[in-house]
Amino acid sequence: MSGIATEVLAVANAKSRRLRELIRAPRILVMPGAHDVLSARLFESMGFETIQGTSGGIAAVYGLQDNELLGRERTVAIYQEMAAAISVPLNADGERGFGGPDEMGETVRQFVMAGVAGMNLEDSDAHPPGSPMKLVPMEVMLAKIRAVMEAKRALGSEFFLNARVDVFGTGVSHRDGLPEAIRRGNAYAEAGADCVFIFRPPDAEGIRTLVREIRAPLSILATPDSPAIPELQDLGVARVSYGTAFTRIALTAMRRLADELLKGGNPGPLLREAIPHPDLQKLLRARA
Repeated sequence: MSGIATEVLAVANAKSRRLRELIRAPRILVMPGAHDVLSARLFESMGFETIQGTSGGIAAVYGLQDNELLGRERTVAIYQEMAAAISVPLNADGERGFGGPDEMGETVRQFVMAGVAGMNLEDSDAHPPGSPMKLVPMEVMLAKIRAVMEAKRALGSEFFLNARVDVFGTGVSHRDGLPEAIRRGNAYAEAGADCVFIFRPPDAEGIRTLVREIRAPLSILATPDSPAIPELQDLGVARVSYGTAFTRIALTAMRRLADELLKGGNPGPLLREAIPHPDLQKLLRARA
């Protein structure tokens, strides 16, 4: 594995350390999902201390489903543009890592070179969007995590790893899936993951159980039915993110305006809700 320039590694490590500090802080870390440079700059301007990249949102911008269809190099290039445009740590959605254990080292190296603080890594296998997930054998996921740890050591990197547990995406009930989610979460933490990330989390009592039983900071991907942020804080959740929610809400606003135009209605009220032009200009650079 080729090395990384000292100054590039130093910047990336500083961002990784900051992300790790915020995850371990007493206050819950709320991470909005950015799908491009503009959304990342907006979130930073509003005061968010870290930003999560959303693979589903990024893919949607290109008219693609969320299934590693952009490929590793193109995905990394997008994250590099986002990371360079903001000063706060950016955590990438590494999806399934773009390959098996043998590919994890190169995936980590490219993300670190891109200035990204860390990444999510899923334990589900490739599946058609909208269909129930199928988990990879736990040993495969553990081999990927060990490969990430080995790559970090080789690079001198402090790259952050958020290991995603997709048990509840397989169609199993929350009650029946809890033991496996706990088993996988603890195994991933023991292998070196900084945080355990729960996809389609259960209700408040289920989240409380996961926080109590998993020996690592717990993150959830919030759903419309998830507890509010103050309650998640009380439950002991370390981090909450919102995936494609911001992308879908932005698209909803665009559809509302387009629908009003198609109907020949009055778009004035919607236009007055738009971000003021001077505020937009503050988010933009003067040159490429």
